[in-house]
Amino acid sequence: MTSVPLDDWGSRALDAAGNERLVRTVLFMAVFFQLWLTAHPFPDLSDPSALQPEAEGNLISQVLAVITTGTLAGFAFAKRLRLVLKAITPILVLTFVWFACSAILSAHPGLAARRVVLASFVIFQAAMFLLLPQDRTHFVRMLTFGSLVVLILCYAGVIFAPGLSIHQATDIAEPQLAGNWRGFFAHKNGAGAGMSIFVISGIYIFRTFSRVLGSLIVALAAVFLFFTESKSPIMLLPLALLFSVIMVKLRSPTLKFIIAISVPVMICLLTIGSVASDAIYAVVEKLISDPTFTGRNDIWEFALDHIAQRPLVGFGYQAFWGTSELVNSWTWTESWGYRASDAHNGYVNIAVMTGLVGLALALGWAFVQPFIDHLRTPAQGIDRALNMMFVQIWLFGLYLSGFESELFNNGSVVWFMTAAAVIGLRFQTAAEYPGETA
Repeated sequence: MTSVPLDDWGSRALDAAGNERLVRTVLFMAVFFQLWLTAHPFPDLSDPSALQPEAEGNLISQVLAVITTGTLAGFAFAKRLRLVLKAITPILVLTFVWFACSAILSAHPGLAARRVVLASFVIFQAAMFLLLPQDRTHFVRMLTFGSLVVLILCYAGVIFAPGLSIHQATDIAEPQLAGNWRGFFAHKNGAGAGMSIFVISGIYIFRTFSRVLGSLIVALAAVFLFFTESKSPIMLLPLALLFSVIMVKLRSPTLKFIIAISVPVMICLLTIGSVASDAIYAVVEKLISDPTFTGRNDIWEFALDHIAQRPLVGFGYQAFWGTSELVNSWTWTESWGYRASDAHNGYVNIAVMTGLVGLALALGWAFVQPFIDHLRTPAQGIDRALNMMFVQIWLFGLYLSGFESELFNNGSVVWFMTAAAVIGLRFQTAAEYPGETA
């Protein structure tokens, strides 16, 4: 009797049951809703515990991440999804090796190590997010369904539970945000960033599946984005949409590079540069009404000071902000950077956590690799609408990281989708689509 390899057995078992498409659908939607709804939707921001340090993270979220990743790994093994390996590039491996080194040298090695592992889970889940659909139709239908469910829940929260869906004057941390919509998110900035992703997804749905549903998703997301009053996504989304079209149409690699890097560099120059240079601050002061960027300049200055203290390895991956010793060291005479949840800049945030080497490696994967992959993408044989969505999400993630700590942020919707876009651009170089079949 001929033996059957374990991975073949698993694949045949799925096929024999006749439920492979159902299994793929369930797994995709599980990843989607875990990403968007999290383990704690509609948090009560009037609860005093919201001010307590959260260095240990959410145990339920961590358990769900382990279960989901394990299940996805079993499916990938059974179906022999070879493209998963294509997502594991040398620069990504080097990035995680350095993150691990930073964790070992951190004052909280256990915490940092766990979060490095969770970060690897996010990358794997992002790859599987693209490989679970059997074809484009399957992918776009699930994306449409998931997007509509999330948007409906956000609007239902605003209508039926405004105290948990709209910032209130009773919020402990930021009562000045009263009136800004947040849906089931913990903050209006997260809601605004999420709605921007839905606008991009809605455009893709409009182009490939249903003009009616695509337009509905874009309209619902755009209206919600407006009422969040989240300045960064409102300002940066149109730029990402415009520059993505220009970048894809350009033929010159040099011009493409200028388009890709110009906005992130300009943002960092005007923001971080305003902290480091009085001359730049003077220019920013003339250009905008709030040169402090709603107080972010204090956090950036605090972060830059700490980068200078440990420029090589940083303080440990996600083991700096929110730690008890940092939060408890704050007094009214000190910078409120002690109580900040992050650096409010993805690039500075990576540097303070993993050092300048970590930042260089992270940008190698998040910027250099996808840009090269974009140049290598064949003109024919690819899904142009899908490729455009990847470029739009990628650019938006890079742009938003100038104001929010999105890069390698385990709990961020924008980071997950940016990671998926980076991996998707990698897959596109071989003209491969979501839903690789065994």
